[in-house]
Amino acid sequence: MYYGWFIVSGALLSQVAMVGFFTYVFSLLVLPLQISFDATRSEVMYSMSLTAMLGLFLAPAIGVMADKFPIRWLMVLGASIFGGGLFALSMTQSLLQFTLLFGVVMGLSNQLLGPLCGSAIISRWFTENRGKALGIAATGSSLGGILLPALFVLWLEESGDWRGALQNLSYSVLFILLPYLFFVMRDFRPPKELEKSEKATGSSSLKQPSEHQEYSLKQIIKDLNYWIVGISLALLFSSYSALLANLTPYLVGQGFDKAIAAQAIMIIAISGFVGKISFGYAADKVSLRLALSVTQMAVIVGLLILAANPSYLMIAVALTILGLSTGGMLPVWGALLAAIFGTVSYGRVMGLMMPLIVLIVIPGYSLAGYLSDQSGNYTSCFIIFSAFIAISMPLALLLKIASTANADPALNQRGEPLAARNME
Repeated sequence: MYYGWFIVSGALLSQVAMVGFFTYVFSLLVLPLQISFDATRSEVMYSMSLTAMLGLFLAPAIGVMADKFPIRWLMVLGASIFGGGLFALSMTQSLLQFTLLFGVVMGLSNQLLGPLCGSAIISRWFTENRGKALGIAATGSSLGGILLPALFVLWLEESGDWRGALQNLSYSVLFILLPYLFFVMRDFRPPKELEKSEKATGSSSLKQPSEHQEYSLKQIIKDLNYWIVGISLALLFSSYSALLANLTPYLVGQGFDKAIAAQAIMIIAISGFVGKISFGYAADKVSLRLALSVTQMAVIVGLLILAANPSYLMIAVALTILGLSTGGMLPVWGALLAAIFGTVSYGRVMGLMMPLIVLIVIPGYSLAGYLSDQSGNYTSCFIIFSAFIAISMPLALLLKIASTANADPALNQRGEPLAARNME
């Protein structure tokens, strides 16, 4: 079995734990934290805001580190910080302590264990199967959303409070995830044959992007591809995030109860899981420009269906389309960055792109709220978000994507790097 698939398993498990806690489990902590610290809901949410703010600065720095240092050790460090931080959070005696510690711990571990490092190391181990590998790893976030909340609720019931539940999660990270990453993860290094070939052919030329070309931060910022991919993906993420945040109010406004809203979230989660795998496979078979365009068109179709105030059946169809397409964003995004910028600079490119995406995503929440307040419904909101995505679609035609696998002397017949000599 090709060793790269073990790397995929490590990235998948990391996202199960990290994304599962940060995105899904935290909501289960809100009410217990309010009671323990006699705080308002907005005060509890400061911890998430601090994490997001720190992420804007940490992502570019950790992206550079991912290109300079072994990602294996960065992920091991991330698991250590995450596991130890969860235990430390369970010992906090005030909301201020919890907020500051949560922001630092989650800000660091989210970048070290999330898509940034995971996608970077996977992209170095795969070429023709890169999209499939990225898609499989990305399902970790969906699995985390399914498994972690249920497990956390069980721990809450057993321990009787949130502190004991956090400690149980801490033990799981320190004694399961951390050893797995330590023993399984390996850093890919180009074979000597490839290094000699690149030196002989002078493949470092900026005119022809190479799988192993190194970009400086200034070169990345000046590259039009960086802005095209960043803005296109940011508008997709913004639309999707605003939809998730407003899905329950939208459905209640349509006359449905909260039980239907829970079903709707499950529809998105399941279809997103399928979308990550299916788009991951497709990214290896079709043009990445086409994959991006299909994703954009599908989101537009889903939003316009919702804007038409449809029946529940059509709402379910729209949410399925949105789940499939937005689930496919992650593998398409990862494959695009590797195809355009190569793998040597992958970490710094993704690290620089994350703040750009976050800065565009954040206003989407307020815009959706403002539009719904003004009109009393979400019709204009969905139409305007669809228009933003439609305007960005022609940008995909300007992307310059180089072929990186076909002529690479370090690849086997399946398009996978020859790894026998490439593990540290």
